[in-house]
Parts: sequence; structure tokens; C-alpha cells
Amino acid sequence: MNQQPFITLVDQILTAKKQDPNADTSALEKQIDEMVYALYGLTPEEIAIVEGER
Repeated sequence: MNQQPFITLVDQILTAKKQDPNADTSALEKQIDEMVYALYGLTPEEIAIVEGER
């Protein structure tokens, strides 16, 4: 597993939050979520469960 994409996104979130604690980082967080789902090979149904949609 290549960790660099995760590290890059987390660094972007931390930088944004340092500049503005109220910064909206939800788009970056969603990217991390999607990468984790792909890493574990989750199905759309499993993703819905994890996200509390079912």
C-alpha cells in the first residue's frame, strides 16, 4: 500500500485547520474515506453501512 496519498491529504487537512480551525475539510476527508473503502474493497452496500445510511 502506498501511504503517500494519505499523508498528502492529512497534511492538507492539518494545514487548513492550522490556518483556520473552522475550515471546511470535508472534501479532503471524503477523499480519504474513499481511499480506505477501495483499500478494503468495500462494496457500495458496505460503504452505506459504514456511513450510517442503512
